[in-house]
Amino acid sequence: MRRYSASANTMQALVKYHGLRDWKLRIPYHDSISVNTTSLSTQATLTDEPTQDRGVFIGGRKSDGADSRLGPVLDRLLGPRADKVSYRIDSANLPKIRAKGLGYSSSAGAALTLLCHRAYVGGKPKLEELSRAARLFAASASRSLVGGFSRLYAGKDDEGTYAKRFADQQTMDLRMVIVPLPSKVHTEDAHREVETSPFFQARIRSAQERCDEMEEAVLKNELEKLGVLAERDTLELHAITMTGSRGMLVMSEDSIRVISKVRELRSDGMDAFFSLQTGPSVFINTSERHQKKVMEAVKRLGYRAYYSSVGREARLEDET
Repeated sequence: MRRYSASANTMQALVKYHGLRDWKLRIPYHDSISVNTTSLSTQATLTDEPTQDRGVFIGGRKSDGADSRLGPVLDRLLGPRADKVSYRIDSANLPKIRAKGLGYSSSAGAALTLLCHRAYVGGKPKLEELSRAARLFAASASRSLVGGFSRLYAGKDDEGTYAKRFADQQTMDLRMVIVPLPSKVHTEDAHREVETSPFFQARIRSAQERCDEMEEAVLKNELEKLGVLAERDTLELHAITMTGSRGMLVMSEDSIRVISKVRELRSDGMDAFFSLQTGPSVFINTSERHQKKVMEAVKRLGYRAYYSSVGREARLEDET
């Protein structure tokens, strides 16, 4: 029996993709940029042996959704051999939080892809190359895999769509306060919904241009510019979700409360900028100087929150 373990951190999408041009290959309409966290992660263990309990288990329960997403990853890594492998993967998101929009699908996809590569391919993977496989689990998983500040290049085909890390904590010591909030909205539904918005094509152009601006802000260590761009991207993303055919609301009243507090803190001179993904949870981008004060303000509102700095790439743990 062989056993391997891996972990990967979630990411905050600073410029978010919304909608997929190719659902089978999970290729977005435009590039996206994210930064990995340090406080939220997925830890997974793969046991390679003949077993009736084959598949992916999350918190001890079989996950058909994770199984179906992992299938294309294995097909890409192994080709015809994919149907012959027998494994059990036990996965856990830490800390365990009932919330949406935290990026756990990204960390899960990164950790599981790395595990399967180690167990069935072997050797030290080139993360940029492996990001193409992780993308088949979730496009965001490709960015979580390479870590730091990364960019997913949305090419025209499988080979041209991959993630590349372009900066890390040494480039920009970004700090985050993460506020988890619950929701019943499914991310996949939201991705399909946005394509019906009359503003969707304008969003594609705007987000693609914003990626260049965001990358420049990170490389020049310009926190305010990063914060403003992430806020603009957030409002734009949620606007096209709300203007789809179903008028889907992904933000919640709690999201608005936190956003209002962030704006209040900024008017008082603090480094504080909000960012939301496809869910109500709020990331507050800040500096080391103001992170503690931002956290205290969020807690006074009655919300649980987590500190974070810039996280690293997915990695293998001890092997047995």
